[in-house]
Formats: sequence, C-alpha cells, structure tokens
Amino acid sequence: MLLPDTLAAILAGHRQPEVQALVARHAVPIGVAPPSFVPLLGTPHAAPPPMAAFLTGLAGTAVELDEGNYPAGGHPAIHSLAAALAEAPLHPHATGADLNAAFEAGYEAGARVGAATALRPAAHPHGTWGTIGAAAAVAHLRRLDASATQAALDIAASMGLATSGTASLRGGSVRNAYAGAAAQNGMLAVDLMQAGVTGEPGGIAVVFGQVIGSSYDEARIPPGRLIDQPFLKAAASCCRETQGALEAIEALLPLDPDAIAAIEVATFASAALLNERAPVAPIAGRFSIPFTVATRIVTGHAWIEAFAPEAIADPRIRALSARVTVAEDPALTALLPARRVCRLTLRLTDGTTRIAEVTGTPGDPDRPLPDGSLREKFRRCVEPGFGVGWERLWHLASHADQASSATALIRAFQPLVPARERSGSADQ
Repeated sequence: MLLPDTLAAILAGHRQPEVQALVARHAVPIGVAPPSFVPLLGTPHAAPPPMAAFLTGLAGTAVELDEGNYPAGGHPAIHSLAAALAEAPLHPHATGADLNAAFEAGYEAGARVGAATALRPAAHPHGTWGTIGAAAAVAHLRRLDASATQAALDIAASMGLATSGTASLRGGSVRNAYAGAAAQNGMLAVDLMQAGVTGEPGGIAVVFGQVIGSSYDEARIPPGRLIDQPFLKAAASCCRETQGALEAIEALLPLDPDAIAAIEVATFASAALLNERAPVAPIAGRFSIPFTVATRIVTGHAWIEAFAPEAIADPRIRALSARVTVAEDPALTALLPARRVCRLTLRLTDGTTRIAEVTGTPGDPDRPLPDGSLREKFRRCVEPGFGVGWERLWHLASHADQASSATALIRAFQPLVPARERSGSADQ
C-alpha cells in the first residue's frame, strides 16, 4: 500500500496554494504542452521532466502525510516516486509494473544510504540521500546496467542539499522543497552521467560519511528490504514525532479546553525538540507537539485544515498550546530504537490528573494500518480534487503493477483532462 499512500499525499499537496502557484509558473496545460513535457500528476498540466520531478516532490511533502522509514531516518518514498513519475512517461512502452519496480529500486537505494549514514544533527534528511533514491529510480527505468547505475549514483551523491533540520520548526516551508530538489537533482545526475560527466569514485561514502554525515557504515543497514519497513500516517497531517502525543490525548478525550490547566509531555530526545508553543506558520504547527495537541482538542481533528493559517492564528488554540510543555525523559531516550514512548500528563482545573502513555503509533511497522484506514486516508486526500472518482483511483493505485501503460496510469490522476488529450489505457 506504499504506492497509493504516497500518491495520495502528492494529490493532497497539490491543493496547497504555494504548490499551485509554482505549477502555474512552471507548467502548461497538457493540451498545449510540447511532446518533451510529461504529465504532472494531480494537475491538468505538463512540465519538463526535471521540473515535474521537483513539483511532485514538493507536493508530496507539502501537508506532511507521506511515509517515513525509521532505519533510514527519513522519507525515501517521495524522493523515489517523484523522479519515477517524471521519468516513466519518457518511455512509451513502460508499464505500471515498470513504474512500481523503479519506485521500489529507488526507495531501497535511498533508504539503505540513509540507514548507513550518521547524518549530522543539524541536517534534515529530506534532500540529502534522497538524490540517490531518485537517481536509482530513473536508472532503473532507463535500464542502465550496474556499472552505469553506480556511476550515476556517484554523481547523485554530490547533488544533495545542505538542509536545515530547524527550518520547519521556525516556520520555513522551504523544507517542503527539499524532496522536490532531490528528485530533480537525482534525475539530472543520470542525465549528467549519460552525457559523459563523472562523479567522485566512492562518492556516496565520502559525502555521507564526511560531509553531510559524520560517518558511513553499511553494517548499520538492517536485514531485509527496507521498503517493507515503512511507517504510514493515518489521519494526522503532521510530523511523526508529534503523533505519540496525539495518540495519548486521544485516550483522554473528550475534553473541554477551558477545563485544562496544563498538559505535560515527556518523550525521547528527538521528539522533545518539537516543543514550540507559539508556531509562526502552518509548517511550524505541524512540527509542534503543543500546537498539534491543542488543535486536535479544539478543532476535533488533526487533518490538513487543523494546520491552516487561520488555525495557526486561532486565539483559543494558541492559548491552549501555551499550556502544553514538552520535555525529554532520558529514560525514554534510552529505549530507542526498540521503543518510541510518549507519556502525557493532563492536569485539569478541578485538580484532577490523568496520565496516558503510548509506545509507537498506528502505522508503525509493528502496528500496521488496516487496509480500511489507508483507503479512508486516500479518500480524504483525493476526493476534494476528484469527487467520486477517488474510488476508481484507489483501485488503479492499489493495482498499479497491472496497468499496461505507466503514462496512462499517471494521466488517470490528472483532473479535468479532456478525453481527446488522453492516450493509452490504464486498464487493469
């Protein structure tokens, strides 16, 4: 279900105003697009392939609903799929199975580099080793042999970003562009290799072990396929590390916001960094445990609208957020990576104290979401743009490997495209 889940995140992200503004600037209606342009999933437009990869990666992270991978320490799926969706239409005979195989190859390549890398603490994982995954996906669709693929990955290693882990905490939505830039640069890395440009031999170990990372050791990569170990988000449009507190507060609902004197959250070190009580922008709210808990209590959910600009400015939410504190409990940090624990203490104005403690969250590898939950998430992401057509798209996405044409499959996810502009069939 990883492919339909990532497609859903992309479609939801395309409704964000900043994504729509960039599509308007860099893409054209598909009916007038040059043959070299590719369809841009989630829109009735087409764009040059590298720009399509960028816009898709941007959309896929815009509302913080995409998957993640604990061993990799980041989000491999969007980097790989954004590049694969931009590359597949360049190959007329590519099938849905080809697209899915490229996505899986890119995911695995990027995730394995992420797992081997000790990323520097100030860096954000988006836009770093994701270039490796994007390049691997493109190389797979171009049917490059192992030697050529490695040459492309050596180039891709030098084309990542110098990302900031605190950008999102401080309201910098540039963080959403990181995955798009990595998808674009991964595609360009393969172009460069095929044009005769060479990378640094062993560049992956150099860049990720000495430049953006402090060490690179493939012994850190866990056994098995990493694509089989993702975490998926069900109904919360916010950072995974806020969602332990969300699950804990769910156990204590319903609550009258005015009856809450204080909420104290104790958790492990990386989650405890998400402690901003007065976020300045929607992305900062998505990376704030105090705001995430407060908006869930006040609005009744933690979906996309719970982090809209008007929610960020809502005085009632902000007042409650100011009463939420977050602190690291070293004993909980010591449990990592085996257990990700969050303990929430609720103090009411009548003197009552209630405590909820959770380990992990729904959607973690050891707590997989049922198909019904993933289907409902897909509906919520896709229905606003496609109406009742979301059900057909769910079926297509869930059986993508059966589609006879990757391009037709992608075009099925374009709204309002006249029938005369379509070609092929995404038949199942």
